[in-house]
Amino acid sequence: MTQVQPTQSKPFLTRSFQAGVTGWIVVFVAMLIELIAGVVVNAMSVTVAAVALIVPAAIPVGIGIVQWVQMRSVRAERPSWWHLGAIAAALFTWVVWPVTPSALLPIHNAHDACTMVYTATPDCVARAMSAMTNSDITWWVTGALIVAIAPLARRSRIAAWATIPLAFAGCQLAGHFLEVFLLHYHFSGA
Repeated sequence: MTQVQPTQSKPFLTRSFQAGVTGWIVVFVAMLIELIAGVVVNAMSVTVAAVALIVPAAIPVGIGIVQWVQMRSVRAERPSWWHLGAIAAALFTWVVWPVTPSALLPIHNAHDACTMVYTATPDCVARAMSAMTNSDITWWVTGALIVAIAPLARRSRIAAWATIPLAFAGCQLAGHFLEVFLLHYHFSGA
């Protein structure tokens, strides 16, 4: 009598259909939440905005990392190269998404920003410098994260597509620093 060996099931995120549906849902919902959160947190503090924008982007990235680990552990077949198009889409979004509010578009330094809001005090210049620095750092860190996730795309489709909500989150957070500066001085740009 032959004994039947139990078959070990593949991890969930290594199964093509299940991983595809999971990835599509997670990334689509994250992008939707990012767009809604960007509008909702517009006048809120930076702390609230950071949490509301970073968490929805971190969830698909985390699931992408889990998929990468599972795919690597079972030596699953690598996804096709076309998923790298998601990295290109994220980088494109990162470059073209408006980070600077329209009222600050012609402004290149903190003193000019304060002159524009009719408050060229040392406190205003310090706030403007901080807002511009934080915006720049956030924008560049977002780009670095997108590039850092790119190698995961050779094993994880979800990680590749998760870079798109990450680009939205980073760009909106970078713009939020400047919006908060304008809101502090009650300047709408009109």
